[in-house]
Amino acid sequence: MSFVDDLIPLILDAHHHWWPRDLAALTLVSASWLYYARKRLYAHPIIPSFPAAVLLTRSLKENPSLAPLITGISLRPTAGDASVRHQSAFAEQRAIRHLLQLEGLRSLTLGGELAVNADVFLKFILYPDELQEIHIDGSLLEERLTHCPCLEWDEVLAFAFPELRRLRLTQIDVEIMLPHPSYSSSITSLVVENVHIIYGHLSHLIQGTKALDRLHITTTDAGVMDEEIRLVLASCAVDCLHYDMRKDSNINQFFVDAPDGLVSLRCLHLDGHFVDAGVLMGVASMCRNVVELVVSGRGVRVSAEEWVHFVKSEGMNSLRRLGLPWGTNNPPFTTWPVAEVDAIRTACASRKTPLTVW
Repeated sequence: MSFVDDLIPLILDAHHHWWPRDLAALTLVSASWLYYARKRLYAHPIIPSFPAAVLLTRSLKENPSLAPLITGISLRPTAGDASVRHQSAFAEQRAIRHLLQLEGLRSLTLGGELAVNADVFLKFILYPDELQEIHIDGSLLEERLTHCPCLEWDEVLAFAFPELRRLRLTQIDVEIMLPHPSYSSSITSLVVENVHIIYGHLSHLIQGTKALDRLHITTTDAGVMDEEIRLVLASCAVDCLHYDMRKDSNINQFFVDAPDGLVSLRCLHLDGHFVDAGVLMGVASMCRNVVELVVSGRGVRVSAEEWVHFVKSEGMNSLRRLGLPWGTNNPPFTTWPVAEVDAIRTACASRKTPLTVW
């Protein structure tokens, strides 16, 4: 029996997408299954409603041994029935506060109603110095016209999270206050998805950072985000830039006025951008140290022949991995025939250092 018990964590580790209901069922098998399955079940609970927050809080109070198992939590409650919520509003508020004051939280997501004035809820956190990852997600309320998702990132928040490594902002209005000159950010990964910057700049979030491992921007407003990316690149070295454009365009101004900071890039992903042979040559001349280049979306107007020429050129000698759209928007978008695909693969294989292409 002990041999079987020793296999339990291996069985659970063999699959990383267990459904909570499956883990709950496994806790009923035996005491050993309860021990291991419960650790997974409570590691990062997802709370989709205010009543769910109340129930989890009740469980933690009735069984205090569960609280240390929680290392991350996703709080995404929506308003639901207003009349029902009015009757239980006090209990719900207490539950949310209790969950935000758990010790040992390293990852936190605030979504739903908690993305409205999210900075207020961030200041309820009792152990902010332990948090390494924060995600403010307003996507559940993106159609709302009033009481919209918003965040004011001020000096108090800037200094509150000394161990924060990953910050992700999704579908919210953001005000970023200029931090004190002594502030030095610990953020190494910044993801900004369809965010409206009302005041300040993204570079204020990472003031003092010498290097950013990852900068991921998703937007429909290239004019604003081009400038924001330039400011970030001017303030620190960026290892990997993912730039996703969700609006069609016939011009790509970013690589016309791009800063010197592009030379630090080791990874560049362009999705949904207008890319022609001229833009591609601009990438080659400005991003000389790129190891991985991925160009995707239906705005790419580079022919298979031009890709072959790009691969064979002397620029970007550091390139090792290349992701292609496997078609050209002439327009319309047409996929390449087998012969042209083979020509690209042959060109990649013929380099002194062969390219991995997908």
